[in-house]
Amino acid sequence: MKEKERMERQQAFENLPKVDLERMDFGARIKQLRQEMGMTQVELAEKLGLSKQILSLYEAGKRSPKIAQVQKFAEILNVSADYLLGDSSEEAAFNSVCSTQDKPFYKIFIEVTSDQMGLDIPGIVRITGLTDRQVRTIITRRMKEAPLPIALQLSDTLNVPLEVWAGIVPYRPHPLTAEGIEVARAYERADQKDRNTARLALGLELVKGADRS
Repeated sequence: MKEKERMERQQAFENLPKVDLERMDFGARIKQLRQEMGMTQVELAEKLGLSKQILSLYEAGKRSPKIAQVQKFAEILNVSADYLLGDSSEEAAFNSVCSTQDKPFYKIFIEVTSDQMGLDIPGIVRITGLTDRQVRTIITRRMKEAPLPIALQLSDTLNVPLEVWAGIVPYRPHPLTAEGIEVARAYERADQKDRNTARLALGLELVKGADRS
């Protein structure tokens, strides 16, 4: 890759806004927009030609919309269909960076999680929090670009820079194994009593102030 190209991609990546890991799904977005517009479920359902019960299923995430239905929601709620489907400005910016990467995302994903970390699919699911279906979709569909929420989740759980999933920089193994990272996170979430149990097993000094009973 030419140096100028590399610098432009790096600059584009650095200009990405910070994104919260918790992403809104279709149902949450239409509910939020409906409430912002001061509409009840009955009122929006009437505009869409749906029953209140069907709209409730959409908002609860228990029913997936067809593309034509998404377009109708978008028109009435005065937003883009991409926005309703989760393609925010941050995701669009990230995708524009990914679209020029030399190596497709699924190959980076396999190299990092399987080749470098030695994880199988159940291990990836356990450590990253992705579902089995998500992992298999990435691999079997040969996903070219990383969806931003998945890339963020992988970065957070595997301690791998976001630039790796975007194909900007190569992966450099972390001093800790994937299992080591998982254990460290479990320790961070544990209360003092459980931490001291672990520390006692390792012959480390106990945390002061903890219940040692």
